[in-house]
Amino acid sequence: MDKVADFRNDLAVALRIALLRIRGQMQYRASFWMQIVGNFFVNIAEVLVTWSLFQHFDNLGGWSLEEVILLHGLAMVTFSLGDTLSNGVQSVPQMIREGTFDRNLVRPMSVYLQSVVSEVSARHFGHLTQGVLLLGIGLATAPIEWSVGRIAYLPVIILSGTAFFTALFTVEAIFAFWTVNGVEAVNAFTYGGSDLGQYPLHIFRRGLRLIFLWLVPIGFMTYYPALYLLDRADPLGLPRAASFVAPLAALLFCLVIRFGWRAALRRYTSTGS
Repeated sequence: MDKVADFRNDLAVALRIALLRIRGQMQYRASFWMQIVGNFFVNIAEVLVTWSLFQHFDNLGGWSLEEVILLHGLAMVTFSLGDTLSNGVQSVPQMIREGTFDRNLVRPMSVYLQSVVSEVSARHFGHLTQGVLLLGIGLATAPIEWSVGRIAYLPVIILSGTAFFTALFTVEAIFAFWTVNGVEAVNAFTYGGSDLGQYPLHIFRRGLRLIFLWLVPIGFMTYYPALYLLDRADPLGLPRAASFVAPLAALLFCLVIRFGWRAALRRYTSTGS
């Protein structure tokens, strides 16, 4: 019970710090809105690429434009939320190189939550807005027969995907305790995985499917939940229960990352002088 109370107190402090950082950014309103609007338009290229594909093909692996837009929306919303929440954690490699990470170890607060709020940026809201817009369009235009189960499962999908991507971005910080700079290797799974999650998984080669299902389970965050929403059969032959694995897969992945984070902290010996 004491650990739960301590975590709640740490979380309350972290939220206050995050709100203060966002409020500080909003003092420069022109810069604040330029970052959001700029991020929104930069990522439009992804949508245009998808739209251009359907100018030459009637479908993509049997999926219509509306169905692929639904996948895009799910992937972009969960990715941008995870990216926003883990923005501070992504600065851990730089903090280690500069020797400033040590401060997180001596404060009476969760080291991970301190890392999360060490840098809070609103620029990701533009990407999130675009994802919400696409998700709304996909949900409205794709052939979904809405039911209580589908309505109830949609927020579970989004929360599971957000937790997964937050944990995935933490891998970059974990690697920083052993390597000088392992960012590019991790980006292949974070940004690359997000791009892959925007398309039907069965159109990719078997090797990629294995990686992004069983090693980095992005497919269980977007593709399989979308199969349930659209009432589609799985071309890959997994049982229908695979569409409901998202919460469990996200939990297991987060537990693995939690173990890795703790191992990294135990390994850390400070930067010295």
